Amino acid sequence: MINHPIAVLSLAHVTDYITEVFRPCTLLAEWTEAKALPLYLQANWAYRRLSLDGRSCLLMWDGEGQQQETAQKLKKAIATVAERFSGPVIYGVSDTSSYNRKRLIDQDIAFVVPGKQLYLPFAALDLRENFAPARLTLKTSLGACAQQLVLLKCLDHWQSDLPGKGWAERLGLSKMTVSRAYKELAEFGLAQMISQGRQVQLDFEANGQQLWKMALPYLSSPIKQEISISINDYQGQQNVFQFAAGEWALTKQGMLISPKQSCFAVAGASWTSLKKLIGIVELARPDEESVQIQLWRYDPGTIYSHAMCNNSVDPLSLYLSLREVNDERVQMALEELLLQVWNEHTERLK
Repeated sequence: MINHPIAVLSLAHVTDYITEVFRPCTLLAEWTEAKALPLYLQANWAYRRLSLDGRSCLLMWDGEGQQQETAQKLKKAIATVAERFSGPVIYGVSDTSSYNRKRLIDQDIAFVVPGKQLYLPFAALDLRENFAPARLTLKTSLGACAQQLVLLKCLDHWQSDLPGKGWAERLGLSKMTVSRAYKELAEFGLAQMISQGRQVQLDFEANGQQLWKMALPYLSSPIKQEISISINDYQGQQNVFQFAAGEWALTKQGMLISPKQSCFAVAGASWTSLKKLIGIVELARPDEESVQIQLWRYDPGTIYSHAMCNNSVDPLSLYLSLREVNDERVQMALEELLLQVWNEHTERLK
């Protein structure tokens, strides 16, 4: 079992990887109690005690090379092993999909995929592929493109047969950016990547309100920066500022009393060239008559819902931009906004 040359090589790879990206890890003696385990936990499994930064752990190495069992079944198997070992049990496998890795995390299973991911909940560590060695990375939010794709799906603007190239053209982004967003959504367990010939399509785990609830912990405000311009600059270029945002957008929906300043959202990436082209000047000191401009991480026009009317930004991005506002009136308006969105979604499904 453990003396197979491939197993020995793999285990050495495990300890080298853990040492490189986390803390010193060395192999200890074989775990003799493995012989007392049920037969199904002996075939194709290798057990080896590890010293991880001085802490005794047990590596439960999957000899199949690819994860064969579901995360739920693995959790039960590990629990059986843990009855005979007092320290943390770490599941190890040569390779597994990002979807399965997400499920392992959901089940709170400590695991290592050498070269790709090390997840040790007992050490509060989640180190993923493509990050520099010895650097702890705790990514908790989706990137701008991935967030756009989620919101499009939630608002029923998704086209399941549209390839990545098509989404890149629709969003005004590169194919590489969309490809990274696909991988990101798969890593977060929100979607799966499905190969269709030479093309890769994205299949979401859920839709509508269910997807929104799943994704909400990973979604962030679209606002990069807020600036102000004079009322004269705004009136001379109203065609540029098409999407009402912030509390001003809630006002236009009839959900809030009008604030002192009107507010509009534009894509942050195009703002520098845009203001030079049309000669807009940012105000150092805004006043009550100035207009507030939100510079967004993505183009607010890409998710715009015509059903909302009044040329406002899409309702879900609007919610995300205001959810941290400590104002009871705003929070009540946001609740009403979401209720309206999901009621409309339900009506469309009938």
